Amino acid sequence: MTQNSPQQKSGILGGTFDPVTLGHLGLARDILEKMNLDQVWFVPAWLSPHKQDQLPTNASHRLNMLKEALASHPNFEISEFELKQKGISYTVNTLAALQEQHPDTEWYLILGMDTFRDFPSWKNVREILEKAHLAVATRPGYSNDLSSKSLQVLINKLPVSYQLQQQVNGIQTYACRETGKTLIMCDIEPHDISSSEIRERVKSGLSVKKMLPPEVERYIMTHHLYQANPRPQPE
Repeated sequence: MTQNSPQQKSGILGGTFDPVTLGHLGLARDILEKMNLDQVWFVPAWLSPHKQDQLPTNASHRLNMLKEALASHPNFEISEFELKQKGISYTVNTLAALQEQHPDTEWYLILGMDTFRDFPSWKNVREILEKAHLAVATRPGYSNDLSSKSLQVLINKLPVSYQLQQQVNGIQTYACRETGKTLIMCDIEPHDISSSEIRERVKSGLSVKKMLPPEVERYIMTHHLYQANPRPQPE
């Protein structure tokens, strides 16, 4: 892993990555470029608190697929913190660990709009907002459509107050005096590729080309993942 320099700006993209898709990579790349981040950290969860009834694929396979997918992307890193902790993975704990490891980094938690809608229900939301900026990927034009006040309603559900600071080039920046952090809405072309859809397509014997990095597709086929009659996975 690279050593962080002072004032480094890093994004955090969490998920089960079961498997990691071209959608995940596209979102990370677009946020990285649009917000001028130095890097994006992918944080695979051991068990998502929002999907406790869905046991994910063996952690070693999910981690290996991430490593294969990110090998050619020098600005993408992997944190194994949640996998090593095991149990239910909470973002507030991950942020605390990353801050301790990289004290000179400003952290930006990357969320899609669907996740942002559920964000107020997360564990220790206020503490998360005190530790990190939020970078929310919105569909182009969504952040400009304030006539319905739908965006403001979502922002008002957060435990701290944000005020619109500036709006330029498809980016809306909201500032919070209480935390000194920002909420940033970025217009990003959607990457509508679902990991669950990929699992179902593989199980049904359908093509997943243009949905996965080729290295990940090869890994899935080599290790017989997601198939209707899979071979036993190693512990």
